[in-house]
Amino acid sequence: MNMFCNHIYRNLRALLATRIPKSILQSRHLFRKKAPERAVFLIVSYIWLVIFGSVAKNGGVVAEVRIDTIQQANILNQQIADNTTSQYLAKLSESQGISHYSSMVNPIPIATFTQASAMVKGLNGVIVSDQTEHKMYLFTTDGQLGIEAGGIGHGTESLNTPTDLASKNGLKIYVADRENGRVKILDHELHYLSSLDISRANTDYGMGLDLFIANSSWKPEKLCLVSSGHLQVWDALRKGIHRFNSKGDYLGFSVLYEAIGHITDMQCKADYIELNSAQSKKIARMSVNGLWLDSYDITRDRAYQSHISLSNYADKWDEFEQKYGLWVESIREGTRLWILFERALFSFDIIQ
Repeated sequence: MNMFCNHIYRNLRALLATRIPKSILQSRHLFRKKAPERAVFLIVSYIWLVIFGSVAKNGGVVAEVRIDTIQQANILNQQIADNTTSQYLAKLSESQGISHYSSMVNPIPIATFTQASAMVKGLNGVIVSDQTEHKMYLFTTDGQLGIEAGGIGHGTESLNTPTDLASKNGLKIYVADRENGRVKILDHELHYLSSLDISRANTDYGMGLDLFIANSSWKPEKLCLVSSGHLQVWDALRKGIHRFNSKGDYLGFSVLYEAIGHITDMQCKADYIELNSAQSKKIARMSVNGLWLDSYDITRDRAYQSHISLSNYADKWDEFEQKYGLWVESIREGTRLWILFERALFSFDIIQ
């Protein structure tokens, strides 16, 4: 009979211990939804169930929660730990001998870089550029390095400071090869197809657009694609935008009338282009045809833009940026979230 009871107790403890991570995540969402009473009830219920399930024959209490189980979840995450209720629960668990950890175990990056500059979605995973190593990397959906390409040089297979990437469907990849003064076009396996340059630029444009001298040097630094497939290229040397159609024909150039500082981000919207400067905290806008629109002050929340709140690691944002550099880009792919920092790439599951 004693052996049977001990067997029941062991199974009960194991079952309850495996349920704790799920209860913690549920409580975390409840706190975010401003329902602390339900969250507190949920956590306390599981704590006492584990304790009661661990009562031995002599009436003593043995709170056996396996360390390898508890490390998989937030028992009391930092967000919850800031309020009085969670502090009470933390003290309660400590008084009963239950080990707890503040936040998930630190995730391991898929890859590390010297200075990652951009990321785009490929046909099967993501493509990342490193402007210091002058290389590009294709990572498959399962996080494995599939292809490595580039290396410093001037040849068709080489790169010299790739600062940005653009792609519409992963079949054709545009690369801002800044110090080589070109925009390279690669296929989905990072093989060279052709290059875009400004040697075919006309010297006069209608509709009040700016004069641009053909055959002059340029530094393509930022890229984005509008819905028509036309490529917009920010020229860091001439402080303006060059436009190419989907066939690679040169369409024109428009200078940025207002100096807003170093351009750190360029995005193509439905009918205009945004140029963001983190230095001056300003955003300038141009039409897709190159007409100047306006500018305004803004401070962008990188954590919000990264969608990290969809994962279990929202409370680690400051730690990530301190350890791995500034956030570069994020891509949502089904239930997978790719987050690229200057020195590391992560792949997280999206919380449903």
